[in-house]
Amino acid sequence: MNVSVKWLVSQALQDPRAMILTSMPALAWQDTPEEMESPSRALVSWLAGVTRIDSTPAGILAVQIPFLRQVQTMGLPVIKVGQEVPVQKTIEVGDEDKDVLVGIYNTHTGETYSRTDGTDRLEGQRGGVVKVAQAVQEVLEKEYSFRVTRSDTIHDTRYATSYLESEKTAKEMVANHTKMITMLDIHRDAGRSHQDSLVTVKGQQVAPILFIIGSDARRPFPNWKQNYAFACRLAAKMDELYPGLCLGVRVKEGRYNQQLHPGAILVEVGTDNNSLEEAVASGKMLAEALAKLLEEEIEVKKASQPIEEKQENNLEQKEFEDEGKDQMVENV
Repeated sequence: MNVSVKWLVSQALQDPRAMILTSMPALAWQDTPEEMESPSRALVSWLAGVTRIDSTPAGILAVQIPFLRQVQTMGLPVIKVGQEVPVQKTIEVGDEDKDVLVGIYNTHTGETYSRTDGTDRLEGQRGGVVKVAQAVQEVLEKEYSFRVTRSDTIHDTRYATSYLESEKTAKEMVANHTKMITMLDIHRDAGRSHQDSLVTVKGQQVAPILFIIGSDARRPFPNWKQNYAFACRLAAKMDELYPGLCLGVRVKEGRYNQQLHPGAILVEVGTDNNSLEEAVASGKMLAEALAKLLEEEIEVKKASQPIEEKQENNLEQKEFEDEGKDQMVENV
């Protein structure tokens, strides 16, 4: 066993992501962007599992660890995932004065900003990303009068199952708010210096924003391009209002619960080396750009309503006016 561990560790230095996914294929099902981008975090998590220090999630480790002794190749395995019907909905036009149009939550609730909190994660607590989410909500509601539903439920008490937990929150939002246009899962990135975690926007240094969109590379997600298109429109609006703030839209292999809604986006606001102040400033700019985009989306959808529906609305208005005239005659 010691020989196997030493060999795998040496291979990890060359290709940590391939090693992890080869030795523990079930991880390929996980929609967790940070682990796969951070070799050190991924390696620590894997070694903890091999030495049985951490048995989370116990079921996956129990099944996958025996396979470590048989590793012969560094190629990624083909994972066959059972077919499932993705939950999709059509974005409807709502009455923006009455309907919730934006959903916000944090899958990795404990993610925070080290220049403020002295650590990159507050285990089992609500980190800086939750405060960024709150800032986005406040701008949308107070400055633009958009109704927002936001959850600060802690989803990452067991980090490996964070997306399974946040999926429950996302499903509830989608089910309870049928006119919702977008749903934001707010995170922060990692692995960059403070200097590389800053952009200058209108003379102010703030945290950059990156949009992550999942695809159907691992699991069924036939309509992921709808999410991608919406994210691109939001990125373009940010470029228009705050040039330099948005780093663009990146497509990745996971789904990140975005199959639940065509306007769902994973938003990375800054990195672990930003301050909370820098991240909140960016969050407010994001909210303003989103509000402007929502106003445009609403107008476009109203303009594209079926002719029959418009005629029906006109008929109802005429009937209402006729009733008013009849009432005036009766009063006379």
